Amino acid sequence: MNEIETDSLDAAIERGRTRLDARMQTLSGELGYPDTAYALPVTYAITGTAVRDADEAREAYRQSGNNLLVACECLMAAAGAVGPPYTGFIPDTVLRQLGYTLVDGSVIGLGLIVGKPESPDAAAAICREMQEKYLLTFLAGGVVEALSGAGVRLGLEYRLVPLGPESARGIHFADILARIAMMFGGVKPGDAPALLSYAAERAKAFVVVFPGLTDEEIAFVDSLRVLGMPILTLDGGYRGGEWIPVTSGEAVQTGMELRGIRVTVTAIPIPMACSPAFEGKSIRKEEMYVEFGGGRTPAFELLRTRPRQEVEDGNVTVIGPEVDDVTAGSALPLAILVDVAGKRMKPDYEPVLERRIHTFINYGEGSWHVAQRDLVWVRLSKDAVAKGVRIRDIGTLLAHKLKMEFPDHIEAIQVTLVTERAKVEEMLPQAREIYRRRDERIAGMKDDDVEVFYSCTLCQTFAPNHVCIITPERPALCGAITWLDARIAHEITPSGANQPVEKGGAVDALRGEFAGVNRFVKKASHGETDRVSLYSIIDYPMTACGCFECIAAIVPEVNGILIVNRDHPGETPLGMTFSTLAGTIGGGAQTPGFLGIAKNYILSERFLQAEGGIARVVWMPTSLKEELGERLRERLAAAGIPEMYEKIADEVTAPTIEDLIAFLERVEHPALAMKPLI
Repeated sequence: MNEIETDSLDAAIERGRTRLDARMQTLSGELGYPDTAYALPVTYAITGTAVRDADEAREAYRQSGNNLLVACECLMAAAGAVGPPYTGFIPDTVLRQLGYTLVDGSVIGLGLIVGKPESPDAAAAICREMQEKYLLTFLAGGVVEALSGAGVRLGLEYRLVPLGPESARGIHFADILARIAMMFGGVKPGDAPALLSYAAERAKAFVVVFPGLTDEEIAFVDSLRVLGMPILTLDGGYRGGEWIPVTSGEAVQTGMELRGIRVTVTAIPIPMACSPAFEGKSIRKEEMYVEFGGGRTPAFELLRTRPRQEVEDGNVTVIGPEVDDVTAGSALPLAILVDVAGKRMKPDYEPVLERRIHTFINYGEGSWHVAQRDLVWVRLSKDAVAKGVRIRDIGTLLAHKLKMEFPDHIEAIQVTLVTERAKVEEMLPQAREIYRRRDERIAGMKDDDVEVFYSCTLCQTFAPNHVCIITPERPALCGAITWLDARIAHEITPSGANQPVEKGGAVDALRGEFAGVNRFVKKASHGETDRVSLYSIIDYPMTACGCFECIAAIVPEVNGILIVNRDHPGETPLGMTFSTLAGTIGGGAQTPGFLGIAKNYILSERFLQAEGGIARVVWMPTSLKEELGERLRERLAAAGIPEMYEKIADEVTAPTIEDLIAFLERVEHPALAMKPLI
C-alpha cells in the first residue's frame, strides 16, 4: 500500500506543485490540440488566453495565479498525443455528440479513475457499477492497462474512456468539463469564477484514486477539488488532507451521494448486463453470432395497444428457431411484437414507445439494433450467446425496460418474437399499414394548424438559459424530438421538460415571432431572452445549447447561407470548421447570422422563410447533401427550383470563399439575385 498520512499527503502535494512549476519554466515549443475551437480548454476557460506556444502558456499560468490545472494542461499538451488504445484529447465534435446523453438522462454523472489498482477485478467491479448506474467514466494511468488485462472493453462506446497511460492525462477530464461549460453553459472564456461555479453546481463529477501516483499527479488530482469534485482514495491508499478514504465496494455509492447523483437500478433477469453504457457499441460481422433484418432477411418491430384481457403481463414468446437451432453467422427473419395495456395508453403514444425498442435493445451488452419499423437490423454477439443469451432475452429486456420507463401507462406488457420466415412475411403488410396510418396523423401538419407549440428544456441541465421551441414544421435542434413527440411527452410527464407554449398573436408572421412564445421564452430563459423568431437567422434567432445537428450561417459575400453538419471535419468557405462555428453560438446565446438547427428543419417549408428559405442555401458538405438526398430534391422541386440541387456547392466544388463565389456565378445560383441579407 502507498499510505500517506495527512502531513505526508500535503507534503506530496507541495513537492508536486514545485516540480510542476519548475517544468513550466522550461517549457518550449508550440502547444495545442487538433479539432477544437477552445485552444487549451482549461487554460482558455480560466484565463481567456488561447494558448498556442510555451511563452503564452507561461503568461497564462502567471495570470491564473499558478493554477496547477493550467500547468498540467500545458505540460500534457507539450507531451504530445497518445496512440491506441488511448483517446487522449477528445475533439469538440465527439464531445458535442455526447451532449444529448448528458441531458436526456442516459448519463447522470461523470467519474474519473486514476492510478494503478492492485486488484484488476476490483477496478473492473467499480467500472461495471459505474456503467450500470448511468455514469460516464474516464480512465487515466495504470488502471487502463489493468482493465484491459482483465478483459474489460474500453472506449467511448462503452462509456469507459481511456484517456492516457499516465494519471496526469486525467487533465482531459478537466478540459471536457471546461468545454461543456463554454459550449453548453454560456461560460465566457476568462470568467474563472463562472467556470468554478458551473462545474460545482452542474457537472456531477467525482474522482476515484488508486495507488501509484507521482507527486506531480497527486498535486494535479488535488487541484480538481476546486471544480467541486470529491477525491475518493481507495483501500488504505492515500490518506489525509481533504481526500476521502473508501473501500472499493463503497466508492461509487459514496461519490454519487457526495455529488447528489441519484439513480435506481433494477436488475433484469437475463444473462447479460443492461445499461446505457452499452448503447453506443457496435457488433461487427466477425463478432456476430446471429443477425436479423439489415437487408438479409425480412424484419420489423411494432408496439400495439391491446385490451387488458388480451395481454399476459410479463409473458415472452418465441415463435420459430432459437439461437440453439442455428450456427454462428446465421441470419434469421424477425418480428418484434410488443403488446401493451393500460388505462392511460393511447394510440398516439405507440410510435413514441416503439422508438424506445431501439434504445433498450442497445442497452444490452451483447445486443445491437439500428433503424426502425421495417428497416430494423438486430445482432447478438458470440460472447453474449456463449454466456447464455437467447432471442427470448431480447423480449425480456424490452418487457422490463418499457414497463420501468412508463409505469403510469403500461399496466401489462407481453412480447412475441417471431423468427419463422413465413409468419414474418405474412404479418409484414399489416405492420406497414399501421405505419402508414400513423404517418397520416402528422403528415402535412403545419404551424398554422395549431395554437400550441412545445418547449424543450432538457438541455438546461447544462445550458441553463436555453429554450428550444418545437413546432410541427420545426423539430428540436438536436433532431431527436418532433412536435408530436413533445406533445406526447408532455401528456406522459406533465411536469417534464416539454411544456405547452401558447402561440399567441403574431408579432411578425414572416419571421415567426409570436407574443405567447416571447412570453414563455422570457420566463423559461430566466429573463435572458426577450424575443425569438422561429423562421429567421438574422432577427432574434432561437438560442442554442450545443446539441444541434447542423449550423446554418450567413455568407455575406454571396448573399447566401451555408449549412455544415456536426460530422463534417473540414473547414467551410468561411474558413471555420463546425467546431469553431459552434463555439460562437452555444450556451443559450442569440447570435444573429448563425443558427443551430436539426437536419430535418432544412426540408421544412418554414426553413428560414424570413430570409427566403431553401433558395438561400449555397453550400453544404457532400455527406449532408447525400444524406438528405431525394428528400432534398423533393423539397427543392416543391419550391419550384428543382435544378438547384446541383447548384448547391460542397467541399469539393468550393472549399474556399473564392471558389464559392466563382462556382455560384458559374451555375447562376438564385441567391445571387435575391434581396441582400444584410
